[in-house]
Amino acid sequence: MFCVCCASGESGAGKTVAAKYIMGYISKVSGGGDKVQHVKDIILQSNPLLEAFGNAKTVRNNNSSRFGKYFEIQFSRGGEPDGGKISNFLLEKSRVVSQNENERNFHVYYQLIEGANPQQKEALGIMTPDYYYYLNQSGTYKVDGTNDSKDFQETMVPSAIRA
Repeated sequence: MFCVCCASGESGAGKTVAAKYIMGYISKVSGGGDKVQHVKDIILQSNPLLEAFGNAKTVRNNNSSRFGKYFEIQFSRGGEPDGGKISNFLLEKSRVVSQNENERNFHVYYQLIEGANPQQKEALGIMTPDYYYYLNQSGTYKVDGTNDSKDFQETMVPSAIRA
């Protein structure tokens, strides 16, 4: 059996949220033992990581995907997830060096600044966002309803999950 879900629409229409719901649904309705649970964990934990490196605040959307992604979830004959692939494309590379007014660079930079522990900040020489040219152009450092420190911890979770 082969099934495809495609989400398309204008910015802020909810494509990323719809994809999260689809992956969550697949995770909930599929059974399996420890190996299957491990695969499901990897699939679900990939999203915060991808969003950190590929999403940014824009004028229209506080969590705007600035890239395209293609998820392929592979299923066993018994219908349980047993692998997958993620491909990304069309990353908005220009955002790294330039942001418009009331926009931010990719989330990961602000997450690192807010979420790194004191030892990491000292070892890496991390300063506040206004110190960095590539983060201070728009003067927008915070996003209402977003906790960059907490999100940094979620971004770091996939590094603890090994394939």
